[in-house]
Amino acid sequence: MSRTTQERRPRAQRYGVVGLGAAAVLAGTTSVAAAATGVVIPLAPSAVILSAFPVENFGAMDPMADPDAAPVATPEGVLYGGTITVDLPAELDDTAVEAELAFDDDGDGTADETWSTAPEAGETLLTIDGQGTGSIEVTLPADPGLTTDDAVLSLTSLGSTLGPAFTYLDELSYELAFDPAAGAAVVVEPQLVAISQVPCDISSATRCPFPTPVTAGSTLALDLTPGSVLRELGVVDLTGAQVGLQQVDAVGDPIGTPALLTPQTAGSTASFAIPAGAAAGSYGLVIAQPTPTGGISVVAVELTVLAEQTPAAVPPAAEPTTPTTTVNVGLRSNTGVEAVGTGSTGTVAVATGAGLLLLAGAGGIAVARNRRRPAAEGGTCQP
Repeated sequence: MSRTTQERRPRAQRYGVVGLGAAAVLAGTTSVAAAATGVVIPLAPSAVILSAFPVENFGAMDPMADPDAAPVATPEGVLYGGTITVDLPAELDDTAVEAELAFDDDGDGTADETWSTAPEAGETLLTIDGQGTGSIEVTLPADPGLTTDDAVLSLTSLGSTLGPAFTYLDELSYELAFDPAAGAAVVVEPQLVAISQVPCDISSATRCPFPTPVTAGSTLALDLTPGSVLRELGVVDLTGAQVGLQQVDAVGDPIGTPALLTPQTAGSTASFAIPAGAAAGSYGLVIAQPTPTGGISVVAVELTVLAEQTPAAVPPAAEPTTPTTTVNVGLRSNTGVEAVGTGSTGTVAVATGAGLLLLAGAGGIAVARNRRRPAAEGGTCQP
């Protein structure tokens, strides 16, 4: 059964500052006494999800972009009867890859004409070459005479060439626009995106904030541990890492103004300060870093931030009193007795409650558009 073109359309993953969709909520409170200084977050995820981002459709992927700003796709121009070659990232296994080309002729979200490497009833065979080489060449069909020249090319059954911690999620889809001015042999190079979460698995369905709350104004450290699976991506240190922070509400939606923080890196460690004025609550922290092969690693962490404590006012020290002397009649000497005031000062620790939220899963949005031919060219085409 043919899927809808909405299912086939590109999933342009938008990993904004908190662009990783929220999951279940687990409310809780944390005492200020539990907050610690010098907190270190190990960047050692237990699982990593790999995806491929069609940069030719959406431009370079910006992990710090506004997650609420829907991207607009620019279809890649191709030629009827020509070819399009997809040069895949080396981290993806294309041994068993399958391909599908779908046209939504009437714009209702359902494919009207489909070419596939595994055609079902009513579909036409699509020819591809290069399985297992990392470079998949798709032979495009001749003009089928439809009212639209837009289509979606999808590659499925991709896998990972890395260790068992890595899995590939979702299909790779490209929006195409058949154009007589396009080249006969088009090459595209999608960008690898590796998504993970600490301290829990990215696929975990339960809330999992980092166990140690941090205080606004304090310094937080990141550590790319020697055994981190992120090193399989070729990442050997934290050079070039970006850090974004944004508060989230009780259902995990971003609120307030996101902050792009500047980490100080030193080899496999980095440190940055939580903004001093940050309000108490739950925050999404995103650590993004380029990989040597041109991909990007995105690690999500949920933090509980406690408000910066105002030191208790300490009254000034009392003025020293003048010692008084008691004269003991009949004694050979006098004994000096100093009268002193008594009292005590102290500070009171105020417990601050904070909701515990988790950012989990990969969110995305698909954008596609149909480019209609003039009625004279395509017959009785309804606008």
